[in-house]
Amino acid sequence: MAILPPDPVFCFREDMGHVHCLSFCVRSSNFVSHILAGTEKGTVYFCDLETNRMQHKQEMGESIQSLHSFDFKIITQEKEGILKLWSVKKSSYQVDRTHKCAPGFGRSILVEEALFVPQENSCVDVIDLDNFEKIKKLSPERENLGSVMALEQVIIGNTTCIMAGYETGDVILWDMNTFQPCGHIKLQDQLTSLTFDSLTKTGVAGGASNFLQLFTINTSYEFAVKLELSITNKGCSIVKLRPDRKILVAGCWDSKIRLFSWKSLRILAVLAEHKESITDVKFSPLPVNYWKSNIMAASSSDGVISLWNVYN
Repeated sequence: MAILPPDPVFCFREDMGHVHCLSFCVRSSNFVSHILAGTEKGTVYFCDLETNRMQHKQEMGESIQSLHSFDFKIITQEKEGILKLWSVKKSSYQVDRTHKCAPGFGRSILVEEALFVPQENSCVDVIDLDNFEKIKKLSPERENLGSVMALEQVIIGNTTCIMAGYETGDVILWDMNTFQPCGHIKLQDQLTSLTFDSLTKTGVAGGASNFLQLFTINTSYEFAVKLELSITNKGCSIVKLRPDRKILVAGCWDSKIRLFSWKSLRILAVLAEHKESITDVKFSPLPVNYWKSNIMAASSSDGVISLWNVYN
């Protein structure tokens, strides 16, 4: 008898419109208190995970593609190419600093005390979080790559690297000790998302096709395609490994969230709560007190945020 997929533990169904991105907000050492949602219309919604209600909303720009929350501050990244650092002043968030970045859909990532953000000419800017100033620029040393579509932190041995995926399907690896390119592979065109398991040195790339590509990187920074994992319909917006590296999640254009065993790559469940394309998937870094568990959150262009317990 087939195992039925789980239901979400909760769904936020506010009038948010197209939700592009999510960020869990950690304001204690024990629990996650809120989840933030960035939308096409430029509003950020603050959803309380204790009461399961929308607590606050604020206009923060236009078409927010990426969102980060840390130390009572927020970073927003807009499609037109502007980063904003926000902090609490009186009863709302106010802009402290701004930084120009490449327009488009490639999302920035936080790594320790730095923000890595897509820049013009297929480059990546490294921004210091303390002063919001550029400290380095990662240049690919290759031409005609197009826009940066995905960024991911990679650990090879004791070396921290940054991996960038481009709309051409090229993937470039930079060594953060030297800030120089150290590896390259050509994967599927129209690449949209990357994730990586630094323990097994295996990555996953999603894109506009009807398959995910698995690849490896050895200690000499040499890439190799491992296999292709079929999905039912074309298009994957986001691939994400659960932090314990047991489940691979693919958020797809057909509105489905597909869960695979990371060990066997067997399909475990297809979550079908949403009606339109999945836009983001995030795992809470700490438990949510109300649910007594870590949770997974997913957003969609249908305006719904779904919360899932995929740890049982």
